[in-house]
Amino acid sequence: MEHKIVIDNLDTATLICPGCNRKRTLLLTQYKIEKPVTRIRYRCGCKETFYAVLERKGQTAREMNLVGTCTSREEKHWSGRMTVKRLNAKGVTLMLNIRQKIMAGNKLLLEFVLDDAKQSIVKKQVVVTATDGSYVSAVFLSQEHFDNLGPYLFFNKLLG
Repeated sequence: MEHKIVIDNLDTATLICPGCNRKRTLLLTQYKIEKPVTRIRYRCGCKETFYAVLERKGQTAREMNLVGTCTSREEKHWSGRMTVKRLNAKGVTLMLNIRQKIMAGNKLLLEFVLDDAKQSIVKKQVVVTATDGSYVSAVFLSQEHFDNLGPYLFFNKLLG
């Protein structure tokens, strides 16, 4: 039996094992899935193997290259350069220029420059949802964007 999984605008898909109900969020940015429907086989840690159909609803988010810095205030403090690859009102997908052991649930402070006319600087706190190599997907701690990010998302139709 195949399970339908929807890929969101940040290129993440959440798989749920039918055997143990364990959730796993996959970051699919570096795989460049262009087909509307892709079939995969997944093996869970409980040794259950199942098939899933990854479906992309709506249009894909456009590629961005917004440069900035990423800082972690976890037990091991680090800072480094990053590039925002995808952005919407809920979260962000970014590519780190440094190798760090980042786990889902870690909190990061992002600071990046928008490509608008004012070259606005945005500072946001995020929680990591998925990682894959140097790619990281995260959601914003605050869903209210009263800073320069709000108008940028609205005018560029990135609210989804």
